[in-house]
Amino acid sequence: MLTTTMSSSTPTQESFEAYSRGRSAACQPQPHYQDLVHVLDAIVWRADTATLQITYVSERAKTILGYPLSQWRQPHFQETHLHPEDRLKVLACYREAIRDGENHRLDYRMTAADGREVWFHDCIHAIKVGTRKELIGVMVDITDRKAAEACLIEMTGRLIRAQEEERSRIARELHDDFNQRLALLAIGLQRLEHTIQSEIGVAAQVSDLYHMTQEIASDVHRLSHQLHPAKLQHLGLVPAIKGLCRELSEQYGAEIDFVHRNVPNPITQESALCIFRVAQEALSNTVKHSGVKNGKLELFVDRGVLHLCVSDSGAGFDLQAISAKGRLGLVSMQERVRAAGGTISVESRPSTGTRISVHLAA
Repeated sequence: MLTTTMSSSTPTQESFEAYSRGRSAACQPQPHYQDLVHVLDAIVWRADTATLQITYVSERAKTILGYPLSQWRQPHFQETHLHPEDRLKVLACYREAIRDGENHRLDYRMTAADGREVWFHDCIHAIKVGTRKELIGVMVDITDRKAAEACLIEMTGRLIRAQEEERSRIARELHDDFNQRLALLAIGLQRLEHTIQSEIGVAAQVSDLYHMTQEIASDVHRLSHQLHPAKLQHLGLVPAIKGLCRELSEQYGAEIDFVHRNVPNPITQESALCIFRVAQEALSNTVKHSGVKNGKLELFVDRGVLHLCVSDSGAGFDLQAISAKGRLGLVSMQERVRAAGGTISVESRPSTGTRISVHLAA
C-alpha cells in the first residue's frame, strides 16, 4: 500500500535556509559549470542591468588585468577602467543588449593594473533571473592579435609609401629623360621630312615616324602623370580628380559625372593620395571592364569624414569569385584604404553595376 506524507504549508527553518541557499547559488555559475568557467582562457562576468555594477567575475580577471576580484564588484569599476576612446561605445552596446535581448559583440580596450592597454573581444547578452535582468559577458584577450594587425597595417603602409616613392622616381625619369629624348627625335624627324620633300615615298615614311613618335611621347607624358600626380600635390584633390576624369574621357570616350561638395583644401597628404589612387583604379575599371562608357564619382566631407563613391550601371561582377582570385586591383584598393585607417565597401553583382565606397578621416 502506497502512502504519501503532506508537508505543512508553513516552511520550516531548515527548508527556508535550503531555499535561500538555492537562490544565492542561482546568482553564481551552476556547480557543473564551475570547472568550465575556471579553465576558460577568458573573463566571464555578470552585471546588474540597472546599475551596470558587476555581480560576478571569474578568476581569470585577476590573471589578465591584475585587479583583485573584490575591486570588480565596486560601483563603476568597468566603466572607470575602460579606455576613454572606447567607453561610450561599450556603454551604448550594453544598453542595446539590455533593450533587444540579443547577442552583441565588440572589441574594446581596458587598462590593466600595471598600466598596460589590454584589448578584449566581448560577447554580451541580457538574461532574465527571476523577475529581473542581468547582463552576462565573455571577454577574450585579443591584445596579441591586435598588435599583429597593427604591425601588418604599418608594414602595408610602408610598402605603399615605398611604391609611391618608386612611382615618383619612374615618373621623373619618364618626364625628364625619355620624354625629352622623344621630343628631340620628333623634331629631328620633322626637319628630315622637310629636307627630303622631293622624295615623296621617303617623306611619307618619315612623316609617319614623326606622328608615331609624337603619340609615344604623349603616352609617356600621360603615364608619368598617372605614376606621380603632380596636380594632386600642387593644386589639391578636387582639381586632380577633375583632371583624371578629363584624361579618361579623352582617352576612352567616357563620360564621368564628378560631383563634389564641402571638400577642404588642403586635406592630409595621406588621405588625398589614398582617395586619388582608389578613384584612379575604380574609374579605370569602369571604363575598361564595365561595358559602359559612363560612371559617377562623388566626393564630399561630412563631420570630418571624407567620403568617396564611384558607381556605374555596367556589367558588374561576382564579388566572391573576384575576391577568391585575389585580383590585384581590388586588393590594392582595400589594403591602401586599410593602411590609411579608413573603410572600403564594394557592392556588385552580375548585370547590376558596381559601387565602391570609401570613408576616411579628412
